[in-house]
Amino acid sequence: METQTVAIFDQGQSIRLETVITSRKPISPVAGREVSSKAKMRYAIAVSILFASLFPAPLHGAQTDAHQRGLMEGAKLETKLVFYTSVETEFARSLANGFETKYPFIKTDTYRSTHEKILSRLNVEQKTGTYTADTVSVGEFETYHLKKMGFTVPYKSPSASAYPEGFKDPNGYWTDLYDNLIVTAYNTARVKRDELPKRYEDLLLPRWKGRMVLDRNEDRWFANMLYLMGEKQGMEFMQALSKQDIAIRGGRGMVTQLLGAGEYDLQIVAYWYRLYLMKKQKAPVDWIALEPSIVATHPISIINRAPHPNAAKLFIDFVLSEEGQKIFIQKGRESARVGLKPEGYPGHLKVFPSRMQLAKRLADYTRRYESLFVKR
Repeated sequence: METQTVAIFDQGQSIRLETVITSRKPISPVAGREVSSKAKMRYAIAVSILFASLFPAPLHGAQTDAHQRGLMEGAKLETKLVFYTSVETEFARSLANGFETKYPFIKTDTYRSTHEKILSRLNVEQKTGTYTADTVSVGEFETYHLKKMGFTVPYKSPSASAYPEGFKDPNGYWTDLYDNLIVTAYNTARVKRDELPKRYEDLLLPRWKGRMVLDRNEDRWFANMLYLMGEKQGMEFMQALSKQDIAIRGGRGMVTQLLGAGEYDLQIVAYWYRLYLMKKQKAPVDWIALEPSIVATHPISIINRAPHPNAAKLFIDFVLSEEGQKIFIQKGRESARVGLKPEGYPGHLKVFPSRMQLAKRLADYTRRYESLFVKR
């Protein structure tokens, strides 16, 4: 009886050594040669597997480096990038500055406007053949229509592997550039902690009548709530909520400011990042997360027939990378990239990315939302 030490690999590529007992039986010279030949083959295969297990990274790194070099050589000839976005000017400028610092041979032109105006402008460009934009970042519903109309093309950025399912298109048409977590906000001077709602249904209690506010453009929240609650139960909830004498104002950010000023007690739909920044400035506001916790996404894509395709890919690689996403994080905004969240972010929440496919029926959702809450 003999012992032999063997290397055992687990799925995480770590190694442990184990000693096993082997038995040696007498064999004929012919049989011995046959076994020896098989053993050599097994040994060769084992060595090959061992090498592949221990050294996969250099090959991947080499492929990534070659990919980047190819894009850089092409972008040096293009010298320019045009970015259409609905993100605030401050963030758009910060992204452009960070990109130009990394790639000083590319000049970035940014067109910042609303979702609707960007979609309209791209529609005109595609119809007239005057292709200007290289990359675009708008809301998830507009991104759905851009893809459906053939305005965007797939690109699987190496950086996209760090984004979870639901925050990127499986075929590479888009990846989430940044998030907005939807929460419920309240004025801490006007609402007691013990009366705070614990679930959406608590908003139907008599004590909330006449104390709440909604933005007039919450049709996307309305659509996602109906999807997550179920159409029948969701509509029953919304019909009951509409009887709570809810104030309707235009502009979600302005509504949050008015909440802090004491004009309203509770804002049903608010963005977490605004409240977090206001709290840091000692405003009398706070927030709670009512499930389902919806995340509004803002994907980024490459435009079909982009004039500067190599610069466009470099830009997407950059803004989705840890380096690019930290531009958002450092200013309190949210990233879908795994492991990157701003200070104070409620990481314990189970969140649901806004369902892009609901854009197909947005006109119907808008009509129903407005009939219940706006046109009363």
